[in-house]
Amino acid sequence: MGHRFSHGWLADTHPDALRVFLDLNHGMSAQQKYDRVVEMYETMNATCAAEERRLRPDADEREIFLRVAARRLGWDLMRKVWGRAPPERDERRT
Repeated sequence: MGHRFSHGWLADTHPDALRVFLDLNHGMSAQQKYDRVVEMYETMNATCAAEERRLRPDADEREIFLRVAARRLGWDLMRKVWGRAPPERDERRT
């Protein structure tokens, strides 16, 4: 097959599986590809929000929103965009 990628995220993918993935991807329209990206983004956001709710069951939806945004943007950019970040880093991870 001979595909070379500048990143290693497909290194452990079997060549037959990669071929199927690439064939499916090449067969999609631009709109279908865009729809998949939006779907993955929404799934990622929902997963992050669910984890924040699990870690902080008393947090309201605004705090959950801000914490999910902080995961994506980082704390410094959060402060620049929203003027504040969620209550200071009490996450179990940094």
